[in-house]
Formats: sequence, C-alpha cells, structure tokens
Amino acid sequence: MTRILTTIILLLLTDVAFCAERETIRDATGKVVGTATTVGNRTVYRDATGKTTGTATTEGNRTIYRDATGKTVGTATEAGNRTTYRDATGKTVGTATEAGNRTTYRDATGKTSGTATSSGNGTTYRDATGKTVGTKK
Repeated sequence: MTRILTTIILLLLTDVAFCAERETIRDATGKVVGTATTVGNRTVYRDATGKTTGTATTEGNRTIYRDATGKTVGTATEAGNRTTYRDATGKTVGTATEAGNRTTYRDATGKTSGTATSSGNGTTYRDATGKTVGTKK
C-alpha cells in the first residue's frame, strides 16, 4: 500500500513540477480525435487511441515538428504577429497572422485557408468558408 501511495504522489509531483498541460482536440462534431500534452518546450500529439502521432519542440522563435518516428516534417518560425510554416525541405507552405483573439491562416500563395478564434474556454477552427472544422480545449 505504501508503495502505491508513493508512486501516486511521485506522479502527481512530477506533473506539477513539469507543469504538464493537456489539451483535447475535437472534430467539428465534437468527437475527440486526439490530445496535445505540453511539458516545458515539448508537445506530444496523440490520436484518440493514445498512440503518439508526432511532437513539436520549441527553441526560441522556432518550432520543429516531427512525426511519430522522429523524422522532421516541418518548422514554424515566429516574427512578431506572423508565423511562417515550412516543410522538411525548407519550402514555405503557409503563414499565420495573429490579430487580437483571431489567427488567419494563408497557404503558400497567400490565399486564406482558415481561421482560429480563441475565447476563454478554448479555440474554434474554421475553414476558408467559415465552416467550423474543429475545436481545442
């Protein structure tokens, strides 16, 4: 019994010490499609079954995205209120511009591809037509 209590306390303290933050990702119907758990500068993405699908590691103004095998699949570089996304080869694939509680995403040609609107309890993602495609809380 003491061993179990010690393990539980250790797990709780570890979570508090590393300030793990977990977000639930849902599709447009509200179905859980995955989670994102951040500890320090590293985020681990998992699908609805708990299988790791990728990671993101932030260093300064640059985030490196890797797939489940650890292979780099892209980067994001922040400059002011604008983030530029590049694929693994370094080619620009899109941008995101923040203004207040709204982020506008554009593809490589500059055409709006979607938006994200944050409120006190989460973020709502919409496609270019304004249709809700997902949420994050």
